[in-house]
Amino acid sequence: MSSSGPIAIISPRSTFEELREETERAVLDLLASGDYILGHQVAAFEREVGAYLGGAHAVGVSSGTEALLVALQCLGIGPGDEVITTPFTFIATATSVARLGARPTFVDIDPRTFQMNPAGVVDALTPRTKAILCVHLYGYPAPLEEYLKASRESGRAIPLLEDAAQALGTVCQVHGKPIKAGTVGLWGTFSFYPTKNLPACGEAGLMVTSDPAQADRARQLRNHGQDAPYRHQLLGGNARLDGIQAAILRVRLPRLEAWNARRQANAALYGKLFRESGLLSRGLILPPEPRRGEAGNHHQYTLRLPRREELKTFLLERQIQTGVYYPIPVPLQPVFAGLGYKPGDFPEAEKAAREVLSLPVHPSLLPGDIERVAAAVVDFFKR
Repeated sequence: MSSSGPIAIISPRSTFEELREETERAVLDLLASGDYILGHQVAAFEREVGAYLGGAHAVGVSSGTEALLVALQCLGIGPGDEVITTPFTFIATATSVARLGARPTFVDIDPRTFQMNPAGVVDALTPRTKAILCVHLYGYPAPLEEYLKASRESGRAIPLLEDAAQALGTVCQVHGKPIKAGTVGLWGTFSFYPTKNLPACGEAGLMVTSDPAQADRARQLRNHGQDAPYRHQLLGGNARLDGIQAAILRVRLPRLEAWNARRQANAALYGKLFRESGLLSRGLILPPEPRRGEAGNHHQYTLRLPRREELKTFLLERQIQTGVYYPIPVPLQPVFAGLGYKPGDFPEAEKAAREVLSLPVHPSLLPGDIERVAAAVVDFFKR
């Protein structure tokens, strides 16, 4: 049976409690070492997470946002350049481009997958396009092969960057082989914000690449552009990963696959219950199904329905939290008013922004919680 109390959309404290003893020991050992900035814990975490991702060069940074910014800096992105990306994502995907003086060029989404439409990518290419920045939204695999094909059709080597902030452990299919999200493009970036599948106890992020020269450049850029103590070769900043966060992440990394499996089981149970309910014939749209050979990490379990706000209120009255990711398409945010986009320019992203609602799917849910949430959704439709 589930608890009769609130069901949270995410529960960072539950993650801590599950590994309290190991986490406290790791943090105290780090504090006693005095090795707080970068240091041995960061180096060890980079090795371990790089191995988990198939041998990629891993660079720990201070947040997923800084991971994006440094990756773009590594490519020399700047004023006059364009980066193709999605209008339906967290704001940092696009602001990281704009902070370097470049222009984010938005391509509408495929309504079935929430991912940037590959055909639109081809149409958006210009001589100023310097990168394609895709997003594995909600932890579902983006169509990487199609984006790589679009890059080839440009006649130039346009690098692909993967915003995999929500997709650690997601499996994509590339050239007939399964491969972890974030390891296909020239750079993949990850976030360990406390709500993510692998959560830190604060801000933390990661960059991964197969190119050792790019990795060396990123390590300089994250540390004020230094290639030796107090010798600054590049115009960098402070994007260093804290040793305490690395120590915590090292404790949690071995549990990631089990936590993702719990999410997948929760999502599968939601799908079974909703299909049996008959709601799919009444306007409820379930999350996208990964293609054969792929697997999402179910960072979010996101429904679509026309009466989103009514359902959100209905569930909250029954102590069930939900989330709306994201209510405003990025090009229509006030900060991007100067780009000249207007309502109607991205009809699929705008429709999704009105309809999406994420249900609790995290690994700390109690037995019976999924059934309780699903029953409440069914009850809403019946009323």
